[in-house]
Amino acid sequence: MRKLKKWGKFIIAAVAIVFVGINLFLLLKQDSKAARTVNINNWTTVEKGNVKKLMHTTGVTKPETETHVYFDRQKGTLDKILVKEGDVISNDTPLYSYNSQKLEDTKAELEDEAEKLQGEIDSIDQEITQLQQITPNDSTNKASTTSKDKKVNVDVEVNTSSIVEGNVKQKVAEAEAEKGKVEATLKATEAKISRVEDQLADLTVKSTVEGQIVNINEDLKDPIMTIASNNLVVKAIVQAKKVGEVAEGQSVKLYSTLTKKYYNGTVLQVITYPNKAKKDKKEDPTYSFLVNITGEAAKNDKQKDQAEVGTSSETQDSQSNGQTVKDGTSEDQSQSDQNATQDGADQSANTQTVAPTKPLLIGTNMKLQVTLAEATNTPILHANSILKDDKKHYVYQLTNKGLVQKQEVTLGVTYKGKYQVVKGLEVSDVIVTAKDSIKLPSTSNFITPLKTAKVQNKELKKMKQSQQAKYILIGMFE
Repeated sequence: MRKLKKWGKFIIAAVAIVFVGINLFLLLKQDSKAARTVNINNWTTVEKGNVKKLMHTTGVTKPETETHVYFDRQKGTLDKILVKEGDVISNDTPLYSYNSQKLEDTKAELEDEAEKLQGEIDSIDQEITQLQQITPNDSTNKASTTSKDKKVNVDVEVNTSSIVEGNVKQKVAEAEAEKGKVEATLKATEAKISRVEDQLADLTVKSTVEGQIVNINEDLKDPIMTIASNNLVVKAIVQAKKVGEVAEGQSVKLYSTLTKKYYNGTVLQVITYPNKAKKDKKEDPTYSFLVNITGEAAKNDKQKDQAEVGTSSETQDSQSNGQTVKDGTSEDQSQSDQNATQDGADQSANTQTVAPTKPLLIGTNMKLQVTLAEATNTPILHANSILKDDKKHYVYQLTNKGLVQKQEVTLGVTYKGKYQVVKGLEVSDVIVTAKDSIKLPSTSNFITPLKTAKVQNKELKKMKQSQQAKYILIGMFE
């Protein structure tokens, strides 16, 4: 019995040695399947989400348009200015007038002439009326004559009615002809009066736009006055390397430390002409873009905006180096500026009921967050899962066949370490979370440790029943 027990120990030891030796051989052998079996401790599924690419900068409110009004010296001298700086005006508001004395004198002379002509017409009408009332009393007249040779009296009857009637008609025709000439002269005079009145009306210059008078040059230097529109826009600065990414229609979040309010807006125009040249010619030029303020942000959006507009603790643009423009505009806010904004935002939250109707003024400094690109309901990866090799991106994917493989992916919009997957993965695909935890020369089998019940239930709910059974069996038998 003792010998059997002794031999049993030797047999068990030999089996153990052989087992260990075979495993060591398999592990060290090139292209061995055992060598390609890796232990995956951290893995997760690709989830659906949203990702944005943001840019932070600052800007200043300004009128959307400025209308300049000029003085026409050919119309005469200035009579009076009818508005003052700061006046809010509407369309057709009188702005200033030219001196009208010369035109007034001309108008008075023409009106006197027109009155005289009208008097002549009235006189002619009266004459015509009187002529038309003339009628002969008798139709015939008797005439007597005496012969010198013979003292004989002869009575002759003469009809004069036709002669009188003919003379009256001739006089009436002459009067009407004269009246026509005077009426033509009166019509021409009245036309001159009308033109003078138009000139007098034109001497009062009226506004063609709504807005506010922001400048008046009483010394008549052009422009004599400037009208700023009531609509405000924000003029923001952008660096040369970023101007190509800003486009009309992009959404913008704005915050004013003066009003302690948040606003929504959109990019209205990108100005691709550079700003004033810098003293240091080595520096890249800066450009501008205009933002149209569409309204105040809704109350339920303020919490979100507070965390985004000028308060982010990290660079919003993955390609930004956090450079600051020398004119005071920052592409990505520094931490100190972010904290200051956060404090201002917190103060705003505590004093919302103090000044709810404080308006935006021209020249107000604004902090802007521009959404350069956005992807919604898309597969999302985190930076710690992505490998980069020769300008290409990869992840370790766990396939349905129990293999872990290096999968190439095409990335899109990035934000805070989150990447949009354009190509290569789909939602619910399983990937390795920590890319640096394994080294994979080629496609290999994998094993995963048994997770806690809480985590296991959470992950199992995301899988199909066939997948659940498969991974449970892999964990048990491998």
